[in-house]
Amino acid sequence: MSVRADAETLRQIPIFAECEPVHLQLLAFAAERQHFVSGEAIVSEGQKAKSAFLLLSGNADIQQTTGSQRLSVATAEPGAFLGEVAMIGKTTYAITALALGSVSTARIDHELFLRVANEYPEFGQSVFKALARRLENSMQDFESVRGKFSRAKPFLAL
Repeated sequence: MSVRADAETLRQIPIFAECEPVHLQLLAFAAERQHFVSGEAIVSEGQKAKSAFLLLSGNADIQQTTGSQRLSVATAEPGAFLGEVAMIGKTTYAITALALGSVSTARIDHELFLRVANEYPEFGQSVFKALARRLENSMQDFESVRGKFSRAKPFLAL
């Protein structure tokens, strides 16, 4: 895949939707290509995030731990960006992504992301505005759920 094609794939990711093409091309050019075999972990839940992974080819099984069980919750396809928020915030991955067959990715590490954001402040501003909107939407969702719980009958009354 070409750098321009990878950059266009990045543009489809909501946090990069408003970024300049030249900044996304820079990210795509500097990203390290990695390949994974079937069953290999691309990211692992609970592991400290150093990188995010753009799926270029192949699929990944997305899993989350609930109680003592790890459950399959989705399938990521080419164009999915795994671990971006954890990579930016240097927190832990919230999911495990296992390669389903052969998978090719572009790995964008935290240092690369920060370098582009520092050298091109408008890039950083675009990404952080998108993250702020995402957080605001999440907070609105939480408020909606909280409202429903406050209006619900107590469990003991059922």
